[in-house]
Amino acid sequence: MRQITFLLIVSVLISCHSKNNDQGSHDTLYSVDTLLIDSKGQPLYLKYQLINSSIDEEKRSIYLFNDFNHSIDEVNLDELALVNNYPFETEGPDGTGEPVNNFNVLKDGRFFIKSFSKSGVFDRSGALKQKIDWINSMDSTGIKYGEVPNIELLGEHTGLTVFGLNYDYKNREIGLDVLSVQKNVVKRFEIDAERSYRDFILTVEGTQYVLDPNVFLVVENNSIIISHQFSNEVLLFNSEGGFIKKVDYEPKLTPKRVYKGNEKGLADLKQVREEYKNYLGQVCFYPPVWDEVNKRYLRLSTKSVYSEKESKNSFLPEVQESKAYLSVFDVDFNLVSELPIPELTMKPTKYFAKGGKLWVFKNFSDELGFIVVDI
Repeated sequence: MRQITFLLIVSVLISCHSKNNDQGSHDTLYSVDTLLIDSKGQPLYLKYQLINSSIDEEKRSIYLFNDFNHSIDEVNLDELALVNNYPFETEGPDGTGEPVNNFNVLKDGRFFIKSFSKSGVFDRSGALKQKIDWINSMDSTGIKYGEVPNIELLGEHTGLTVFGLNYDYKNREIGLDVLSVQKNVVKRFEIDAERSYRDFILTVEGTQYVLDPNVFLVVENNSIIISHQFSNEVLLFNSEGGFIKKVDYEPKLTPKRVYKGNEKGLADLKQVREEYKNYLGQVCFYPPVWDEVNKRYLRLSTKSVYSEKESKNSFLPEVQESKAYLSVFDVDFNLVSELPIPELTMKPTKYFAKGGKLWVFKNFSDELGFIVVDI
């Protein structure tokens, strides 16, 4: 194990006050380490900041989809090393389809894999065990569903229940569709009552260009969690597709919601870029993760300042400054405390809780690593 400790203990004093809930003052201690993974000389696919990855229930291994060879790499987080590789076919009876949009590892070690046009449950030898048929399923009125969601994941219980985000770009809408594989029935749930998706879609007038905000779909603490990029509300569903509750809280270190600077249509791509930078400079929320050891939820958010110099290779220029904040919630999703984490200067796309600590992905010159925050 290669471990570099660059900060021992930082004491942060946080005072949070509100009219309805005086949280008082909290001394929050945290330490930050960096961990580097031994890839055994094999190239790991790190291009999209581990967005296409999944961690097992025991938090022993993280699985990364490898676009180089259409396989899944297993990285043991206790050994801090690559330990296995599972190849898959793209076509044929056991084909996953391509490109693979997302996947999640199941409790029995199998994988639920979602590609552009299809999804299914595969074992570790690459064999398809259960095909998911959205197109021929029926909605509550008996009409054929006839679609395939953009993003999917599988919730585990006594039967197979698949959750999918369905984007309607024409009408600027998004819905959560829940498929009972056993009953072959799809239910749709409203997940944009606060217009946190609709209001932040950016378009160029007279064109088909659409830049829409991220909507996150994750499984944490046996719950399906929906969250938004530019607004802080959280929706919880159980693994069978039942709605649990909506979480609404008042952050103190960031806005609750991005303020739209331009309410009118945008004339060109440059205006879209400036408005998107305006959003990211106010706040960008990321999905909550469950800390099993301390029975709490952890959620990161950021504020970013971008260079004025445009980049030829990316839509946004380089980040000049990025501030990261950590929100801590109890088991009932009540906000307990907030604190800045100045050591997290990058955009924290993939993170999870393991051993009571927050693990945040970091690319160290194309080597897989993590910044680990012990709160």
